[in-house]
Amino acid sequence: MVQWTLIWAGIGALMAASGVLLGLVVFPRAVHEKIIENTELRQGTEQFKRFEALPQPLDFKVYIFNVTNPYEVMQGRRPKVVEVGPYVYFQYRQKDNIRFSRDRSKVHFTQQQIYVFDAESSYPLTDNDELTVLNMHMNSILQIAEDETYDSLRLINVELNRIFGRPDTMFLRTTPKQFLFDGVPFCVNVIGIAKAICKEIEKRNTKTIRTMPDGSLRFSFFSHKNMTDDGTFTINTGIKDPARTQMIEQWNGRTTLDVWNNRSSGLTSVCNKIHGTDGSGYPPFRANVERMTIFSTDICRTVDIKMTGTSSYEGIPALRYEIDNNFVHDVGLEYGNECYCVNKIPKSIVKGNGCLYRGALDLSNCFDAPVVLTLPHMLGAAEEYTALIDGLAPDPDRHQIFVDVEPYTGTPLNGGKRVQFNMFLRRIDAIKLTDRLQPTLFPVIWIDEGIALNEDMVKLIDDSLMKVLSLLDIVQWVLIGVGLALAALMPIVYFVKRRCQKSVSPAVTATTSAASLSTAGNK
Repeated sequence: MVQWTLIWAGIGALMAASGVLLGLVVFPRAVHEKIIENTELRQGTEQFKRFEALPQPLDFKVYIFNVTNPYEVMQGRRPKVVEVGPYVYFQYRQKDNIRFSRDRSKVHFTQQQIYVFDAESSYPLTDNDELTVLNMHMNSILQIAEDETYDSLRLINVELNRIFGRPDTMFLRTTPKQFLFDGVPFCVNVIGIAKAICKEIEKRNTKTIRTMPDGSLRFSFFSHKNMTDDGTFTINTGIKDPARTQMIEQWNGRTTLDVWNNRSSGLTSVCNKIHGTDGSGYPPFRANVERMTIFSTDICRTVDIKMTGTSSYEGIPALRYEIDNNFVHDVGLEYGNECYCVNKIPKSIVKGNGCLYRGALDLSNCFDAPVVLTLPHMLGAAEEYTALIDGLAPDPDRHQIFVDVEPYTGTPLNGGKRVQFNMFLRRIDAIKLTDRLQPTLFPVIWIDEGIALNEDMVKLIDDSLMKVLSLLDIVQWVLIGVGLALAALMPIVYFVKRRCQKSVSPAVTATTSAASLSTAGNK
């Protein structure tokens, strides 16, 4: 029995050592290999099926700024706006024209997007609600014409009523359905000079304006995104390097853009470089990755996000990433990001160097129209913009861009890409309608394009990863705990048994001696 206590102590020590070895080497290596296997983009796998078509639609929420005092604004008064929304749409994504490179390390594809109005989630709002918004296409056309030739602007002023349907303000009474997707008609049944001007507008091939079968034009904010793709992507499959999984290698066959300013030497600036993922997935093993990048075709640029802490979603631990300060921060030579200063809106509210103030980004080259990007409700924007309008209520919790990422697989669990589109409203030379306008950065809409994993996807991650990690953790600590307990207790049992044996031995000897003497006397 005494010897067996030592044997069990040895077994305990081996169990504890095995638990440590499994926890530090064997289990992590097995989990690492399994995660790589499950995140690589290999044809025929479950991961690739989820890559081809997102297993659930994204939430696409639109908030529209309704103008409550349009006629007062036309007289030079301070604008008042009220946010109306969300108008919720399902955004489905389906990858088409999928082709692999010969070594399977890259995959090429286009991605079709489909938007479907979600009446239930939007209730009590409907996409037929009547709202008053900035007349973006008219405002854009007038500003572009002013920048190009004064003579064309004078002609537009004469033909303004024919082209834009007799406007009495710079605002438009419309519905979300019409403004966002179906289109606001203009250039309807035009003749003479008005028809020639409309032809020039058509030739610009602006993506938010399309030509109808009857020759009229229609403006809509998102129709060019619906049931279309946004170019050909080439991304890394992760087969050769897991750290490159889903990273964009090329877009439309290029690694750079022609949207932002390049260096004076002619070299490509950092603003024009394409890198990162498209935000629908990230490489695995994010635990020690402080920064990541997302390339967005909607705003023609790469966005940096940085880790700000930990979070959780439906019980799944996550890392929280938020946009870096350089997204819509101050722009200029002194900030090292002067390439974003395209200086396309010089007659508006800009700094002395022609760049926009803090919190605003000029998207003129991206949209082919004088559109300005901010965070929703101009969160973090300079007072030069926020002080000129009533109705803004910036809130970091509602308006910040963020994503919660599962650190092992790089799966986005919850997040929101939140941006606002604005235009400068100001007096335009030769256009009498604008004579009394005060310069204002005018909010039009903001969108929240987000992901919140549904119950099925949460269960998939929980079953395939979290429960496995928990089980392995239990096995490891049970082995260590039981092993240490045996290794610690068995020696104690051994010494107790030894002491008992020593105390019992003299008594046994004395009894034996007495028995011997008694036997001798009897003889």
